[in-house]
Amino acid sequence: MRKLIIIPAYNEEGNLPSLLEELKAYQHEYDIVVVDDASRDRSALIARRFEGVTVIQLAANLGIGGAVQTGFKYAVTHHYDMAIQIDGDGQHDPIWLEKLTAPIMRGEANCVIGSRYMKDNPDRDYKTPFFRRVGMLFSSYILFLASGKRITDTTSGLRALDRQALTFFATDYPVDHPEAEALLMLLQQGFTIKEIPVKMRSRQAGQSLFTSLKAVKYPFRVLVGFLGLMIKKKR
Repeated sequence: MRKLIIIPAYNEEGNLPSLLEELKAYQHEYDIVVVDDASRDRSALIARRFEGVTVIQLAANLGIGGAVQTGFKYAVTHHYDMAIQIDGDGQHDPIWLEKLTAPIMRGEANCVIGSRYMKDNPDRDYKTPFFRRVGMLFSSYILFLASGKRITDTTSGLRALDRQALTFFATDYPVDHPEAEALLMLLQQGFTIKEIPVKMRSRQAGQSLFTSLKAVKYPFRVLVGFLGLMIKKKR
Protein backbone atom coordinates (compact mmCIF):
# COMPACT_ATOMS: atom_id res chain seq x y z
CA MET A 1 0.00 0.00 0.00
CA ARG A 2 1.53 3.31 -1.12
CA LYS A 3 1.26 6.01 1.54
CA LEU A 4 1.85 9.74 1.22
CA ILE A 5 2.36 12.34 3.94
CA ILE A 6 0.94 15.73 2.92
CA ILE A 7 2.34 18.77 4.75
CA PRO A 8 0.59 22.09 4.00
CA ALA A 9 2.88 24.96 4.93
CA TYR A 10 2.62 28.73 5.02
CA ASN A 11 5.55 30.64 6.52
CA GLU A 12 6.79 27.63 8.50
CA GLU A 13 10.55 28.02 8.05
CA GLY A 14 10.96 27.83 11.83
CA ASN A 15 9.11 24.52 12.17
CA LEU A 16 9.73 22.54 8.98
CA PRO A 17 13.38 21.60 9.64
CA SER A 18 12.65 19.72 12.87
CA LEU A 19 9.49 18.11 11.46
CA LEU A 20 11.16 16.90 8.27
CA GLU A 21 14.16 15.70 10.29
CA GLU A 22 11.79 13.58 12.40
CA LEU A 23 10.09 12.20 9.31
CA LYS A 24 13.38 10.86 7.92
CA ALA A 25 12.87 7.79 10.10
CA TYR A 26 9.59 7.02 8.29
CA GLN A 27 10.66 7.51 4.67
CA HIS A 28 11.03 3.77 4.12
CA GLU A 29 7.24 3.52 4.42
CA TYR A 30 5.90 6.98 3.50
CA ASP A 31 6.56 9.43 0.71
CA ILE A 32 6.42 13.12 1.65
CA VAL A 33 5.09 16.15 -0.18
CA VAL A 34 5.26 19.68 1.20
CA VAL A 35 2.70 22.04 -0.31
CA ASP A 36 4.07 25.54 0.13
CA ASP A 37 1.11 27.94 0.03
CA ALA A 38 3.00 30.89 -1.49
CA SER A 39 4.98 31.47 1.70
CA ARG A 40 6.77 34.77 2.16
CA ASP A 41 9.66 33.11 3.97
CA ARG A 42 12.09 30.28 3.08
CA SER A 43 9.69 27.39 3.73
CA ALA A 44 9.96 25.95 0.19
CA LEU A 45 13.74 26.40 0.06
CA ILE A 46 14.20 24.63 3.39
CA ALA A 47 11.92 21.73 2.41
CA ARG A 48 13.87 21.19 -0.83
CA ARG A 49 17.05 20.62 1.17
CA PHE A 50 15.66 17.35 2.52
CA GLU A 51 16.33 14.34 0.34
CA GLY A 52 13.25 12.46 -0.83
CA VAL A 53 10.84 15.31 -0.05
CA THR A 54 8.73 16.60 -2.95
CA VAL A 55 7.87 20.30 -2.81
CA ILE A 56 4.89 21.86 -4.58
CA GLN A 57 5.19 25.64 -4.50
CA LEU A 58 1.88 27.40 -5.19
CA ALA A 59 2.05 30.62 -7.18
CA ALA A 60 -0.69 32.25 -5.10
CA ASN A 61 -1.91 31.78 -1.55
CA LEU A 62 -4.93 29.46 -1.65
CA GLY A 63 -5.43 29.07 2.09
CA ILE A 64 -5.26 25.84 4.07
CA GLY A 65 -8.07 24.20 2.11
CA GLY A 66 -6.49 24.89 -1.26
CA ALA A 67 -3.07 23.73 -0.08
CA VAL A 68 -4.44 20.49 1.36
CA GLN A 69 -6.52 19.77 -1.74
CA THR A 70 -3.41 20.28 -3.87
CA GLY A 71 -1.86 17.48 -1.84
CA PHE A 72 -4.93 15.29 -2.40
CA LYS A 73 -4.78 15.90 -6.15
CA TYR A 74 -1.10 14.97 -6.14
CA ALA A 75 -1.87 11.76 -4.21
CA VAL A 76 -4.60 10.70 -6.63
CA THR A 77 -2.57 11.59 -9.73
CA HIS A 78 0.38 9.57 -8.46
CA HIS A 79 -1.77 6.58 -7.47
CA TYR A 80 -1.33 6.57 -3.70
CA ASP A 81 -3.60 4.31 -1.67
CA MET A 82 -3.55 6.46 1.45
CA ALA A 83 -2.62 10.00 2.47
CA ILE A 84 -1.86 11.40 5.90
CA GLN A 85 -2.21 15.13 6.55
CA ILE A 86 0.34 16.57 8.99
CA ASP A 87 0.39 20.30 9.70
CA GLY A 88 3.61 22.16 8.96
CA ASP A 89 3.69 23.83 12.38
CA GLY A 90 5.20 20.77 14.08
CA GLN A 91 2.26 20.13 16.43
CA HIS A 92 1.70 16.63 15.04
CA ASP A 93 4.19 14.05 16.26
CA PRO A 94 5.02 11.36 13.64
CA ILE A 95 4.95 8.69 16.34
CA TRP A 96 1.17 8.50 15.77
CA LEU A 97 1.46 7.52 12.11
CA GLU A 98 1.12 3.78 12.68
CA LYS A 99 -1.95 4.08 14.92
CA LEU A 100 -3.51 6.64 12.59
CA THR A 101 -3.20 4.45 9.53
CA ALA A 102 -4.03 1.10 11.18
CA PRO A 103 -7.86 1.39 10.96
CA ILE A 104 -7.59 2.09 7.22
CA MET A 105 -5.20 -0.82 6.75
CA ARG A 106 -7.76 -3.05 8.47
CA GLY A 107 -10.60 -1.70 6.32
CA GLU A 108 -12.42 -0.18 9.31
CA ALA A 109 -12.56 3.44 8.13
CA ASN A 110 -12.14 5.73 5.16
CA CYS A 111 -10.92 8.61 7.34
CA VAL A 112 -9.11 8.51 10.68
CA ILE A 113 -8.72 11.58 12.89
CA GLY A 114 -6.13 12.10 15.60
CA SER A 115 -8.17 13.51 18.51
CA ARG A 116 -7.04 15.48 21.56
CA TYR A 117 -10.40 15.24 23.30
CA MET A 118 -11.57 11.63 23.44
CA LYS A 119 -13.13 11.02 26.84
CA ASP A 120 -11.29 7.79 27.56
CA ASN A 121 -7.86 9.27 26.79
CA PRO A 122 -7.79 13.07 26.43
CA ASP A 123 -4.62 15.05 25.85
CA ARG A 124 -4.52 16.93 29.16
CA ASP A 125 -1.18 18.57 28.37
CA TYR A 126 -2.40 20.38 25.26
CA LYS A 127 -3.72 23.85 26.06
CA THR A 128 -6.39 24.94 23.59
CA PRO A 129 -7.11 28.70 23.46
CA PHE A 130 -10.56 29.42 24.92
CA PHE A 131 -12.26 30.78 21.79
CA ARG A 132 -10.80 28.04 19.63
CA ARG A 133 -12.09 25.40 22.04
CA VAL A 134 -15.55 27.01 22.00
CA GLY A 135 -15.51 26.97 18.20
CA MET A 136 -14.50 23.33 18.13
CA LEU A 137 -17.25 22.33 20.57
CA PHE A 138 -19.78 24.26 18.51
CA SER A 139 -18.71 22.60 15.26
CA SER A 140 -18.80 19.20 16.95
CA TYR A 141 -22.36 19.81 18.15
CA ILE A 142 -23.52 21.11 14.77
CA LEU A 143 -21.93 18.13 13.03
CA PHE A 144 -23.81 15.79 15.36
CA LEU A 145 -27.12 17.55 14.64
CA ALA A 146 -26.48 17.39 10.90
CA SER A 147 -25.23 13.81 10.68
CA GLY A 148 -25.82 11.96 13.95
CA LYS A 149 -22.07 11.32 14.22
CA ARG A 150 -20.11 12.48 17.28
CA ILE A 151 -16.60 13.69 16.51
CA THR A 152 -14.66 14.99 19.50
CA ASP A 153 -11.94 16.88 17.60
CA THR A 154 -13.46 18.40 14.47
CA THR A 155 -10.60 20.88 14.05
CA SER A 156 -7.76 18.35 14.15
CA GLY A 157 -5.52 18.58 11.10
CA LEU A 158 -3.96 15.18 11.81
CA ARG A 159 -5.90 12.87 9.50
CA ALA A 160 -5.48 9.79 7.33
CA LEU A 161 -7.60 9.13 4.24
CA ASP A 162 -7.98 6.08 2.05
CA ARG A 163 -8.03 6.10 -1.75
CA GLN A 164 -11.81 6.57 -1.97
CA ALA A 165 -11.86 9.60 0.33
CA LEU A 166 -8.81 11.05 -1.41
CA THR A 167 -10.49 10.80 -4.79
CA PHE A 168 -13.61 12.51 -3.46
CA PHE A 169 -11.69 15.41 -1.89
CA ALA A 170 -9.46 15.84 -4.94
CA THR A 171 -12.51 17.16 -6.79
CA ASP A 172 -14.44 18.85 -3.96
CA TYR A 173 -12.95 20.31 -0.77
CA PRO A 174 -13.79 23.35 1.42
CA VAL A 175 -11.50 26.35 1.17
CA ASP A 176 -11.58 28.28 4.47
CA HIS A 177 -10.94 26.34 7.73
CA PRO A 178 -12.15 23.15 6.04
CA GLU A 179 -11.72 20.58 8.82
CA ALA A 180 -15.28 20.35 10.22
CA GLU A 181 -17.01 21.03 6.91
CA ALA A 182 -14.99 18.29 5.22
CA LEU A 183 -16.19 15.78 7.82
CA LEU A 184 -19.82 16.53 7.04
CA MET A 185 -19.07 16.10 3.33
CA LEU A 186 -17.61 12.65 4.01
CA LEU A 187 -20.56 11.59 6.16
CA GLN A 188 -23.06 12.80 3.57
CA GLN A 189 -21.37 10.53 1.03
CA GLY A 190 -21.49 7.50 3.33
CA PHE A 191 -17.79 7.40 4.24
CA THR A 192 -16.77 5.95 7.61
CA ILE A 193 -14.88 8.17 10.06
CA LYS A 194 -13.01 6.97 13.11
CA GLU A 195 -11.08 8.82 15.82
CA ILE A 196 -8.03 7.67 17.75
CA PRO A 197 -6.59 9.43 20.83
CA VAL A 198 -3.33 11.33 20.26
CA LYS A 199 -1.21 13.89 22.03
CA MET A 200 -0.13 17.05 20.26
CA ARG A 201 2.65 19.54 20.78
CA SER A 202 2.57 23.32 20.96
CA ARG A 203 3.77 25.40 18.04
CA GLN A 204 7.46 26.16 18.54
CA ALA A 205 7.92 29.04 16.07
CA GLY A 206 5.85 31.43 13.98
CA GLN A 207 2.22 32.36 14.36
CA SER A 208 -0.93 30.37 13.76
CA LEU A 209 -3.25 31.49 10.97
CA PHE A 210 -6.11 30.85 13.37
CA THR A 211 -6.11 34.23 15.14
CA SER A 212 -8.39 35.26 18.02
CA LEU A 213 -10.60 37.19 15.59
CA LYS A 214 -10.93 34.17 13.33
CA ALA A 215 -11.70 32.03 16.36
CA VAL A 216 -14.62 34.31 17.25
CA LYS A 217 -15.91 34.19 13.67
CA TYR A 218 -15.36 30.44 13.32
CA PRO A 219 -18.75 29.22 14.67
CA PHE A 220 -20.59 31.45 12.19
CA ARG A 221 -18.35 30.22 9.38
CA VAL A 222 -19.09 26.61 10.31
CA LEU A 223 -22.82 27.23 10.53
CA VAL A 224 -22.94 28.87 7.10
CA GLY A 225 -20.83 26.09 5.59
CA PHE A 226 -22.97 23.33 7.08
CA LEU A 227 -26.20 24.99 5.95
CA GLY A 228 -24.79 25.27 2.45
CA LEU A 229 -23.90 21.58 2.37
CA MET A 230 -27.31 20.53 3.67
CA ILE A 231 -29.15 22.69 1.12
CA LYS A 232 -26.91 21.34 -1.62
CA LYS A 233 -27.70 17.76 -0.61
CA LYS A 234 -31.47 18.37 -0.67
CA ARG A 235 -31.21 19.74 -4.18
